[in-house]
Amino acid sequence: MLLGNTLVFDEGTEFRNLSGACLGFCEVYEEILKFIKSDTNSSYRISVGTDSQVASKTVFVSCIHVHRVGRGAIGFLHKCILPRPVKNLREKIYMETCASLQLAYMFDEEKIKAINSALGRSVDFEFHIDVGDKGDTRVLISEMTGMVKGLNFVPKIKPYSYCASSFADRYTKAM
Repeated sequence: MLLGNTLVFDEGTEFRNLSGACLGFCEVYEEILKFIKSDTNSSYRISVGTDSQVASKTVFVSCIHVHRVGRGAIGFLHKCILPRPVKNLREKIYMETCASLQLAYMFDEEKIKAINSALGRSVDFEFHIDVGDKGDTRVLISEMTGMVKGLNFVPKIKPYSYCASSFADRYTKAM
């Protein structure tokens, strides 16, 4: 959902799974739990990330990716359109990072504790930012990773930020 120039996530935010079904965040969370409970012997990595595509408007896609390491994955996407082009790179990356922060905070302590309990150990929770050492975004690495670290998340950047730089990127064009 868009509130002014800010992406806002809440329990009513609509996501799509990879089959195209619409789900609210509570349903997404239940799907994640079901996926993890179906194979508790595997390791899991939950990552969040956002990417955007700029034309006459700006399309943001925020993703939740649940990787059963070495054995598949499930994913959920939320698309939001800002009716203006975001041409300033710092503003664009800041908006992507803030959207991912809001999405990450949807996984509150109670939800993470329930996931860990279902798994019998801690799940890896990753925060992916669409910046990297190559290209124009390299000047923003320190700023964005500092903001994310300051809010108690561990940031991943390219080439390790696949949730933002690959998964979300694919759907900014396809949705």
